[in-house]
Amino acid sequence: MDAFVYALILALSALPIFLYERVPDFVNSDVVYVDLALSLLHSHTYSANFTPERIHPPGLPVLLAALCVTVGCTHDILTRTMPVFLALGFLFSYEVIRRQRERLIAAISCLILASSPSIFPWVTSRLWPIFPYFCLSMIIFLLIPKLEASKQSRHTVLLAVLLCLLLVSVVMLESIGLALVAAILGWLVLSFLGNVDTARMRLKRFLGITLIALIAEGLWLGQGGNRKDWPLPGHPEGYLAQLKVKDGNHPELGLATPMDVVWRIDKNLKESSIFMTGVVFHRWISPSWSSVFTSGLIILILCGLWRSLQRSDSQLCALYFIFFECVYLLWPWFSGVVRFAVAVLPFACLYLAEGALALKEWSHRHPRRTGALFLPVSMVLASLAAREGWTSVAAHGLQEKLSAIFWIACAVLCLKMIFKGSLPSAGRWAQIFWGQRLSVGGLSFRPVLGVVVLAAAYFVSTGVAAEISMGRENLASGVVRLENTPEVQAARWIVSHTEPNAIIASSQYSVIFHHSRRKVIWFPPISNPKTLMDGIRRHHVEYVVVIKRGFNYYLPPETTCFDLLHAAYPDAFRLEDANGPVKIYRVLAEVSAAASDRAH
Repeated sequence: MDAFVYALILALSALPIFLYERVPDFVNSDVVYVDLALSLLHSHTYSANFTPERIHPPGLPVLLAALCVTVGCTHDILTRTMPVFLALGFLFSYEVIRRQRERLIAAISCLILASSPSIFPWVTSRLWPIFPYFCLSMIIFLLIPKLEASKQSRHTVLLAVLLCLLLVSVVMLESIGLALVAAILGWLVLSFLGNVDTARMRLKRFLGITLIALIAEGLWLGQGGNRKDWPLPGHPEGYLAQLKVKDGNHPELGLATPMDVVWRIDKNLKESSIFMTGVVFHRWISPSWSSVFTSGLIILILCGLWRSLQRSDSQLCALYFIFFECVYLLWPWFSGVVRFAVAVLPFACLYLAEGALALKEWSHRHPRRTGALFLPVSMVLASLAAREGWTSVAAHGLQEKLSAIFWIACAVLCLKMIFKGSLPSAGRWAQIFWGQRLSVGGLSFRPVLGVVVLAAAYFVSTGVAAEISMGRENLASGVVRLENTPEVQAARWIVSHTEPNAIIASSQYSVIFHHSRRKVIWFPPISNPKTLMDGIRRHHVEYVVVIKRGFNYYLPPETTCFDLLHAAYPDAFRLEDANGPVKIYRVLAEVSAAASDRAH
């Protein structure tokens, strides 16, 4: 069974390895990791864009530098390493979940995730530290029980050293690795609620390792982020400072209030639930709390976490999932769901299954308590779903209507459990059918298992079909994607029309720097023309790149900010080039200085 699952995971993971985005060079903002790796190799400094780097931890750049030295540094080679790490992460996840639960849950979880089209476009086109982080974190969960059970002193020392190196590596790959450190510390504390001798042994073997990783993380976060060029809260300051802003993508809104944090948690929790259901079912999910896919998934995961926390052998993974999700729920950027979710998706599937099993067990053992607990929840969600489903415009609200029917059925079931003290019994023929055992090719199983396996096979096959379609687009994009990237177009013009020491301003500075090797200052989302002009003059900016985008990562859009700036200082800029969505303006130094002086 294990060998069969390994083979399937590797087969599914081979798709993104071969169907990656065939672009001759890097066109996304993740190119900053490549430039940091090249800086480590060539100048032995950790910097990019002529600036020391203090935001992105050095884990991925060090890994990329090692790959550049050993196998090559091209876009194709580095991009294909991400699916490799993802595949290894799923293999190790299978082993971790198999030790938490049974093989079937582990196999279905990892196979559905490995074939998910929601992950495919990111792993085939991005260099993200979350993929190697995912792999190493799962190795850590496999090593911890081995170190705990080790009897030989030499073996124990070797495992402790290896675990320490891996734990430091994960916090240097992603700062969210702090959640893993916090989970181990919480696990050590919870151990004293059980066997004291076991708790002391764990404390002796794991506390020092955890403190080393915590010190490494503290030293990195203590740098406080990159140099701040503009009077905006958040980016490019450190992660702790970024958590204080109301909206990381719209920094002009200022710092967050307690109510802003509440709404942020609400938004991130809903997005995380929608992404999880999309990963599994490959369907659009209604962004409503009354949706059975949104609230139902959260309820099942919470039940699964509660059950896992009650077992000593599963507490560590449950604590890690809780701390990890807490960090994500506080994250003020709307781009965090994919970046954060990938590393804990197998655990989310595990607790989803655990929650379903827990509800089944509680309904049989404590039907009245279970019914009383979930009756008000079902009634509230049913009323919300009914209001949203039947008050929406025509041809909309189908998911809400179906959700209302589901929650009403749940409320009726809870009422029967409360008054009868047991679950309603199925019909005689249903009991005979679901209770019998079927035999196929020497395998014996119950019908419910066959239904689960068939459903999993359906989701895996539809996911593979969607991935193949995306892969064909990746194979065909190639040079066209490179030529149509606005930042690359701007960088080529800059190379041919400016001096090597020219200073450029752009909102997406990493791609332009990579292709032009000019110093690029961040053109910030600031709507105040005076603040922008003062910054342009202070940083001696010579050219401003303005790109009209269909999707703006920062708000207000850069076109809006520059239009306000140009309207306030019409004589300070001269249009040098206009090519589709790209416009490049020359900053007239004498005029801009005089205009700035008049504004003062």
